[in-house]
Amino acid sequence: MRCDDNLFRGLILTNYGAFQQPVDAADIAYSVARPASGGFRIARGQETLAEVTSNEAVQYMFLYVLEKLLTIDLQNLRTDLYFIHSSALERSGRVTLIVAESGTGKSTTTWALLKHGYHYLSDELAPIDPAGPDVHPYPHALCLKAPPPGPYPLPENAVRTERTIHIPVTALPSAAVTQPSPLRALLFLQRDAHVSAPTVAEVSPAEAGARLYANTLNALAHPGSGLDVAVRIAGAVPAFVINAGDLRATCELISELEEDL
Repeated sequence: MRCDDNLFRGLILTNYGAFQQPVDAADIAYSVARPASGGFRIARGQETLAEVTSNEAVQYMFLYVLEKLLTIDLQNLRTDLYFIHSSALERSGRVTLIVAESGTGKSTTTWALLKHGYHYLSDELAPIDPAGPDVHPYPHALCLKAPPPGPYPLPENAVRTERTIHIPVTALPSAAVTQPSPLRALLFLQRDAHVSAPTVAEVSPAEAGARLYANTLNALAHPGSGLDVAVRIAGAVPAFVINAGDLRATCELISELEEDL
């Protein structure tokens, strides 16, 4: 990625610095420019992929747009992988996916679980090789919409945009996972404002497959419009619905659950 603007270059390094490695030629190459009039332009060669002309929430918008472009291009590049909107955490050599709708607290729970002995693969995107099933790391900065509660404070070098908080991989409590790892379990996180104590319930492979399919990003790239793969993955590992409550109690419940798997 080529970027001469210090503001955007800093945001790129904060969010994607863990992806850096020497290559002869990049599979995906972008250039970023910041026009004198404001906003930003992201291009591939001579083709403009995205252009924003306003400076309103420009840091947030830049990362939002760049992440969307990357996610789409990665799906086109790796059609062999099954992309899930999910966080992914490893412990004892195996990976748990935390699948949830936006705003449920998935990323905050992911950040907290890193303080409970887990290791980071991703908080937003889980590329799965269905043959394993194995989960590939996608270690961009962990992104929160609000500061986490007391026991899980932000690190000093967390970066704030106008609407989000980004925790660089280098600031995580432990080293991020760098290699694909086998899937252990699927956790479907949901939240009830009237519930303070978290609960867990195991779900059938059929229900897990339906829930997983609803959070698939590139279903049409796979046989049976992706449903076959969702069913296969869901049938390979146990799956649970976690009704989240107090954050510490939720993390303890997840940790205890996994000790029995």
